[in-house]
Amino acid sequence: MPDRPHPEDQLWKEYALAFRDWDDLTLARWLAQTLGQLAGQSWRASHPLVAAYRLAAQLAHDRQIWFKRLATPPAAYHESPCCRAPMLPLLTRDVKEAGLICQHCNETLVAFDDIPDDIRPHLERWASDYGPVHQVAHWDEARQKSVPSYDRAYENAAQQAERILARAGYQLAPRLLEFYPALVWEDHDECLEVQPEDINAAKAS
Repeated sequence: MPDRPHPEDQLWKEYALAFRDWDDLTLARWLAQTLGQLAGQSWRASHPLVAAYRLAAQLAHDRQIWFKRLATPPAAYHESPCCRAPMLPLLTRDVKEAGLICQHCNETLVAFDDIPDDIRPHLERWASDYGPVHQVAHWDEARQKSVPSYDRAYENAAQQAERILARAGYQLAPRLLEFYPALVWEDHDECLEVQPEDINAAKAS
């Protein structure tokens, strides 16, 4: 039996329909204008403006909008080596393996070894802290039975994930703005059921 589409995936496809009727020039101008609004800040991945931009950007990638040079992005945004769109990196828990991710094509935008030396060791330490916490959600049955209460271990891991994600958003992401014009950071962990509303600046301290 084929996998059924995830309801959230279906919902995002419906959201994307808002952009599909736009012609290429309108889409390009909206993207360029929105990049100007994003510049100079680090943004949660769940922020409505970022979510809308991501939907439009992926449609623009399919249409190869940036290859057509229909609009000029703000000067601070250099061209991405992966797809030639303006550089808008995403910081995720997989930064050590995948580097910073492109919001336009979902490929690696900046390999981990190419992240500037001033910040890379801090990201490496952060990712190393996060790895074993996230892994609790993927323990096999034998590993779950090795602790007195897996439910308690899972809940503790979720609380730790909230603090570690807060560190990324409120401590590391602003430092990455020294090197990139804007940045998006992952503010949830679906495996540990951590939602954006669970993460705040107080938990980063």
